[in-house]
Order: sequence, then C-alpha cells, then structure tokens
Amino acid sequence: MSIVDLDALKEHLRYDDDANDTMLQGYLDAADSVVKNYITDEFESEYPKAIHQAILMLCGYWDKYRNAESDAPLNGNYLPMPVQALLYPYRKPTAV
Repeated sequence: MSIVDLDALKEHLRYDDDANDTMLQGYLDAADSVVKNYITDEFESEYPKAIHQAILMLCGYWDKYRNAESDAPLNGNYLPMPVQALLYPYRKPTAV
C-alpha cells in the first residue's frame, strides 16, 4: 500500500478527472519505492508529513518533466533538492 493515496495526489496536482489515474498510480508506486529505499528510518505506524509531502513533490516533478526533457533542473543528486531536503532527516548516511 502506498504512503500517499491517489486522491491526495490528484488534489496536489489539480487533476479533476479519472483519465490519468493509471499514470498517476504509476508515479505513486515509483515514488513510494524510491522514498522507502532512500530513507533508513523505519516507522511502525504513520509516516511523518514530510515524507508524504516528499512523495507528492516527487510525483509532481515527474508529472512536469514526464519525458526527461533537457530543461529539467539537474543538481547531480539522486532526487530533486526539495524532495531530498524533506527526506534527509530520515536518512542515516552510510560511511564511504
């Protein structure tokens, strides 16, 4: 089960109909996986609101730059900076 539900994502991205539900669910599934792989903290019950927001923002980023256009902002990191900033408190960096 996704951390964020489809209705919350549709509200965040301002989608009013069901025409894009399959694509949006794909974004949610991928973002959920990316976020869970990035953070190292484990949560027994509800995830913090910052993690919910990070998933919404990551889906929004993918929706805006859905074809990996060259005008997508690149920062050399795995995730967009605002998403990374929200998730960083829940990650313990590994030693190099």
